[in-house]
Order: sequence, then C-alpha cells, then structure tokens
Amino acid sequence: MGTMAHEQTHAGVLRAGTPAATPQVILGFLAIGLPEALLGASWPAMGAGVGAPLVAVVGIAAVIAAGCAAAAIYAEPVVRRVGSGRTVDMGVALTVLALSGFSFAPHYWALLVFALPYGIGSGMLVVALNAYVAVRSANAHITWLHATSAFGALVGHTVLGWIIANGADWRWAYRTIGLVQLALAMVLAAGTRRWHDRLSPAQIARLGETPYAQGDWRHDMRRPHAVHALMAMPAAVAVLVLLFAATSVEQTTMLWASSYMVHAGGMSIHTAGVYANLFFVGLVAGSVVAGVVALRVRDVWMVAGGIAVLIGGVALMVVPVAGLWRALTAPVLLGVGCAPIAPAVVHAIPRLFGAASTPAMIGVQTAAVSMATLVSPVLFAWVERAAGSMHALPWYLLVFTVIALAAYACVLRVVRLHALGE
Repeated sequence: MGTMAHEQTHAGVLRAGTPAATPQVILGFLAIGLPEALLGASWPAMGAGVGAPLVAVVGIAAVIAAGCAAAAIYAEPVVRRVGSGRTVDMGVALTVLALSGFSFAPHYWALLVFALPYGIGSGMLVVALNAYVAVRSANAHITWLHATSAFGALVGHTVLGWIIANGADWRWAYRTIGLVQLALAMVLAAGTRRWHDRLSPAQIARLGETPYAQGDWRHDMRRPHAVHALMAMPAAVAVLVLLFAATSVEQTTMLWASSYMVHAGGMSIHTAGVYANLFFVGLVAGSVVAGVVALRVRDVWMVAGGIAVLIGGVALMVVPVAGLWRALTAPVLLGVGCAPIAPAVVHAIPRLFGAASTPAMIGVQTAAVSMATLVSPVLFAWVERAAGSMHALPWYLLVFTVIALAAYACVLRVVRLHALGE
C-alpha cells in the first residue's frame, strides 16, 4: 500500500476526469451512515413493539448482513451495466423502502422482510461509492468521506434518541430518518447522472504505476473478476483478513463496550452508555485527524498507525490502573485506531490490484466486512459465556488486533515486492 501512493496522488483528488469529492458523493456517504446505528439503539423499544425478545435482533442483523454481502459480491455487473451513479441511486432507494417498511411493520416477520432490501441497498451503496472514489481520490479525502458516514450514524442515533426521549414511538424515528434519506435520494438522483466512470489517460497513468493497474474498470472487460480469480492475486486474502479483523474490533466494541463497563468496570448503566458513545466520538474525530495526516503519510503507514493505536487502547483496558480516566480513554483510542484502516485499504485497492478489478475487489471486501459485523459480536457472546466473565472482552479484542497485525505484515511484504518490481 505504500508504493501505490507515489505521492502525486496523495496531494489531492486526481485532477483529470470526473472529480470524486463532489457534493453528491459526500451525500452518498452520509446516506450510508444515517440509518446504520438505528437497529441496535432502537431494538429495546422496537422489539417490544412487535412482541419479539431481545435476542431476535440477531435474526434481523443476519438478514441485513446476508443481503449486504450478496449485493456487494454481485454489485460489479450492475455498476458496469448502469454506471456508478445509477447504482448509488438504486441503493439509496432500497434503504428508503426498508426504513419506511420498518416504520409500518406490524410483526417481527415483516421486519425480516424489509431487512433484506436494507442490506442489499447498503451493499450496493458501499461498493459503488468506494469503487468510484478509490480510483479518483487521495487517501485523505476517502478518510474524510468515511468520517461523513460515521457522522451520519451519530446524527441518526441522536435523532432516534431525541424522538424517543420526547415520548414519540420508535416508528416515528424510522419515518423521520426515512424522509431525510428520501430527500438525500432525490438530491443524489439529480446529480449522479453527470457522473462519468471512464478514467482519463492521466488517471490511468497514475494508477498504472503499480504492476496490476491497467485500463478503465468500466470498459476494460478482459480481466476475470470471479472471486477465485481475485483471491489468487497476491495480498488479496491478507487484505480481506485485515479488514475482517479490524471490523471485528470495531463492531464488537460497539455492541459490548457498554455491557463490559457495567459488569467488569462497575459503572452505572447511564455512565456506561456515555462510555459506549465515546467510541463513536473517537471514530469520527479519528477520521478527521487521519484525513489531515493522510495528506502527508502513505497508506501503509496509516494502517500501521491505526493498528498501533488499537494495541494501545486494548492495553489500557487490560492494565490494572485505577481511575475513571482509563475507562473514558480506552474507547476513544479504539475508535481512533479503527478510523484510518478501512479508508487506507480502499485507497490502496486500485494501486494493489488495478483499476479494472477495483469494483469486484471492493465488493468482496464489503462482503467480508458484513460477515465480520454479524459473526464477531455474536462469537464474543459465546466466548463470554464460556469464560464466565466480561473481563474476556479486551483479550478478545487483542486477538483480532494481533490477527490484523499479522495480515498487515503479509500485505506489507507484497507491497515491498511491488516496489522492487518483482
């Protein structure tokens, strides 16, 4: 990931061709994040409203993850056929349909039905937007775009909390977010028609500084993009493992941090809720800071820095140091550590695997992230039950952090071989 930078591309968006950081792209990333935190935050009220137990949220999450993974893997033919802009439009439209369906669902089975279009729409959005910006933007801009998604999740979570706190039903929260998402869809539809997927000669030349980069991914149909062909590329499996491990740390922290501080840290439920929110604060703040750092630092060091901060955050959870400052600092560090990893990997994809393979590769990576989102938090529930204590959480996070570090070392080896022309 280091050699692909050749710092001309780090100075900013690739100037020739269609620019990536347009207002529509920013709104697209906002649309990814806006409904992202709703399910977990609303489920106590939502589950009670449809007569479902707390554990039933896993079923909805599983359908969303399956839909997202399937859409991510098969999004490339759609992008090739109708273009990135129209794929984004379809993805946002499906999330609007899902949010509206959630708000009117009379029973649990109806929530399962509408979870599918939400997952499919989310997968299409993530693949189309990330593939579009990966070949056009500097790492700094991609990082800030991901920060927009995190900010959207914070906004959605805040709106939900405000509506419920003022005595309104959870359904009104989904309708409100759905209307905002509909407004975003209308603005996006008006602008995405002007998106052009064809890369300029200057962009192709800059991406062509690495062995795998060749051609325009929209029009160069010669390269195979089957999953087995992608996985045969050097570093492909290592990149997937890196993302899976980093996502596992992120999603497990999101779901279990509050419970950890209640049962292992002796906090009150209210204070533990503040603790959990600090992770989102670290994620957003870390993305903003990482974007500034990425103006000067290559992808390879952004990933290394993120993993180093994760190790520091986990170590702070393990070290027996008294004081509330430890409990408040650790989640912020975990959020800051997670922030730069995914954007740096997205920026590296066309430089590692070529512009022609970018949509397919990002699709497979999105599927891996979806599986990590579903599997890792549930796996920790089994680990916690086997260990008999929430004290297992930092060690669980440490295992995935070490896995991410090992995968990063494998990717770094391939990057260095590329630099040597081997």
